[in-house]
Amino acid sequence: MTKPVAAPDIRPVFGRTSVDLGIHKGFLRAFIAFYRDPVARLTLVITSVLLCYVGGAAMFYVHGIYFNEGGPAISPYLHWFIDSTVGFVGLTPAIAVLLPLTTRFALGKPRWVFPVLLGGLFTVVTIPGPLVHDLLVARGTPLANLITHHFGDPSMAMPAPTPYTDLAKMMHQVIGGLPAYLLLSTVAYLLVRAIVGRWQRVS
Repeated sequence: MTKPVAAPDIRPVFGRTSVDLGIHKGFLRAFIAFYRDPVARLTLVITSVLLCYVGGAAMFYVHGIYFNEGGPAISPYLHWFIDSTVGFVGLTPAIAVLLPLTTRFALGKPRWVFPVLLGGLFTVVTIPGPLVHDLLVARGTPLANLITHHFGDPSMAMPAPTPYTDLAKMMHQVIGGLPAYLLLSTVAYLLVRAIVGRWQRVS
């Protein structure tokens, strides 16, 4: 027998009036009901774009520049855009799962709990990110070679990357990611709260 699950309501997290999303048979149906709310969908879009693209710029600096982990012979802007887009595609489903979980835990607690918890959980999710990056788009991979062939300069003089262990790269991810993701989750929270407040005043 499938256990009844109440879909969490994200609106009170932003200080708005609660709506009843109903009781559902199983987590999947509760998950679907959660995203029927336009506030939940707005939160997903804004949070994902900020964490993956603005956060991606921060992590590009941390990994590619500060720690000199290396990269293909392409423009740094293109490098950031490719890495961030890969992250956006791969991490948006994870953010979609984190939002209802964070909402359920944050209900009834101080409002700062929601962005702090979301940013912290996202940091944990992205710890293996450098290893996935190295498998998919790092210098020497088929995708990186293809992009370099079409958009880069294979003869470009690139500094030799500093060698790091996988553990060190994951530590770099935590060191750079935790403050960036906490800040960006807070910015996303404030943006959604402002937009939802405007919706309510207009309606």
